[in-house]
Amino acid sequence: YHVLTGSWRRDNSLQVWDFDSGRLIKNVPLQNQNSSEKSVCHLYCAKWAGSEFIACGGSDNNSMRIIEKSTIQTIGKLDGLSRGCYTLDYTEINNTPYVTCASGSNIFFMSINV
Repeated sequence: YHVLTGSWRRDNSLQVWDFDSGRLIKNVPLQNQNSSEKSVCHLYCAKWAGSEFIACGGSDNNSMRIIEKSTIQTIGKLDGLSRGCYTLDYTEINNTPYVTCASGSNIFFMSINV
């Protein structure tokens, strides 16, 4: 079993751990490898989104993103929210995966096209 953690810090804020040994498996970058993205997201929340995705969100750049687990690439994101993304959740409706996030007094829904 693997455990996903998101923490409010500048470096290595999204990590996957081995449950049995407690050892770090990998740091998950919040920017794509070839991205020129410079902004930092201090995470408040992270969640496995089904078996294929990771959802995470936080403050500073006030964003939420969806990362494909197999490639560790961001496949979708909401940037420039009015406030930080302080909570998120995952669900499937009619076999379509959705991630929801709360920012300020707003709730955003993002479908994942698979």
